[in-house]
Amino acid sequence: MHRLTQLSGEERRRLVDDFVDGTFGTVDADPSAVAMNRAATPDLPGDPTSEQVAAWVGLAELVGDEDFRARTAVRQAAGRPLDIECDAGAELMEFTRQKVTEAMQLDIDPLGDRATPVIDDLVHRFAEVLACTPDTEFRDWMAQQFEEAHDPRVDQYWRLVWLVNGWQVVPNLLPVYPWLIQALRQERDA
Repeated sequence: MHRLTQLSGEERRRLVDDFVDGTFGTVDADPSAVAMNRAATPDLPGDPTSEQVAAWVGLAELVGDEDFRARTAVRQAAGRPLDIECDAGAELMEFTRQKVTEAMQLDIDPLGDRATPVIDDLVHRFAEVLACTPDTEFRDWMAQQFEEAHDPRVDQYWRLVWLVNGWQVVPNLLPVYPWLIQALRQERDA
């Protein structure tokens, strides 16, 4: 751990660049994902806080974890996500977080009939933004995307990047994923 905190700025950048190149540097890589990861490369300030140093150590350990690297690379190679403009994607995620959180607070069972209008609304919103048909195949695709994204280490990676860079930590969708995936899968099976 002490060695990780003593790395030079160039060594720290190379550690993260190696992770990005190894997981997103394939021929099939989604250019927007590569660009987003490169733009968010963590950079400790000259006089970091203890929280930033701790986040840097956690980040270095995470990007050095071969299982995390392999799973991230497999997810990336499994298929390019549909192109979506960044602001539209952020709006979709916030809309999703609000709709599912409300459903959860109202104790709506993701496998029950009351979940249907919530999921229909989400599927139609995603389909509209992505210019797709909100059919069973699209619901399947959505469920698969959320299942693949439901990796707490991905959330941890971004939280650590934001902390190191001194950025505002953005709320994640991890708490709503299980409900959302169950409801999407139930709709598919119905």
